[in-house]
Amino acid sequence: MKKDCLLYMNGQYFENLIAQALSIDKKIREMESCDTQEAFRQVLHILQKRRKRVAFRRMLLRVAAMLASPLLLTSAVFGYMAFLKPADKAVYAEVTAAPGSIVNLELPDRSKVWLNAGSTLRYPDTFKGDKREVTLSGEGYFEVRSDEEHPFCVATVAGVKVTAHGTRFNVSTEDDIVRAILAEGKISMFTADCPPIELQPGEQAIYDGATGKLSVGGVNLYEKLAWKDGKIVFRNAHLSEVFRQLSRRYNVDIVLHDEYRQSENYSARVTFTNETIQQIFTYLEVAAPIEWKISRQEQYEDSTLVKQRIDVWLKKKQVKKQLSNH
Repeated sequence: MKKDCLLYMNGQYFENLIAQALSIDKKIREMESCDTQEAFRQVLHILQKRRKRVAFRRMLLRVAAMLASPLLLTSAVFGYMAFLKPADKAVYAEVTAAPGSIVNLELPDRSKVWLNAGSTLRYPDTFKGDKREVTLSGEGYFEVRSDEEHPFCVATVAGVKVTAHGTRFNVSTEDDIVRAILAEGKISMFTADCPPIELQPGEQAIYDGATGKLSVGGVNLYEKLAWKDGKIVFRNAHLSEVFRQLSRRYNVDIVLHDEYRQSENYSARVTFTNETIQQIFTYLEVAAPIEWKISRQEQYEDSTLVKQRIDVWLKKKQVKKQLSNH
């Protein structure tokens, strides 16, 4: 029994040895079947690819550094220039009210401005120094925030300036005529040749550039300031003044043919709000001896429209008459 068991154990042991030998022989044959030279070439190829990628990355880094250097230098120069920019070199904005429209805007100091049709306001992005100054061409209504240490100044192309600390007022420029109207507070109007004139609420200062004279007088605030609320108000205004304001409001050319020069014999007391220009002239035609004709609006080659023209004829001699709708 013991002999049989030993033979069995020795038989299994030899079987395991034979299996191991066969496995080693198989691996030797597999290794002998490999093309070592081809494998070596493949390894070299892989190494060359890696070297190329590393070289390419290094080249990209050098190019990026070359490109980044001038960019960083430019940024540094601009940053340095911006840091050293003088305090008075402010950036300016310019707002223009399109013909036939009214524009409302808020200034950097939170003062409010209304611009009448065709008017332009130029102002800095930040008020610096000892005053707040803007430049006006046309007509503007101002509600200025109070600041005693930094007066608010409206400069005009005619060289006239209007200053205020905190108040509500209107400034208009037309040709050589500059008008300033005070609604509330206190303002002063002056030129290089005329000393400052202070206004009281309800007063109007007029500067005539042709004569160089500066005068002050009373004015109807409702009539002169209603435009900012979209109204056109006339109080004893001559027809020439009526047509001038209608032309501005509706962006049309109104040509008055006054053969007998009697337009000043007619004054208007009327208020217009949302009426069309045709409706207004229909009313005027009933109230005054006028005839009118609106020309057809033509178009330029660039598709823009020619400003519409209205011809008005005042031909009949009449005694002085007032036009009124209330």
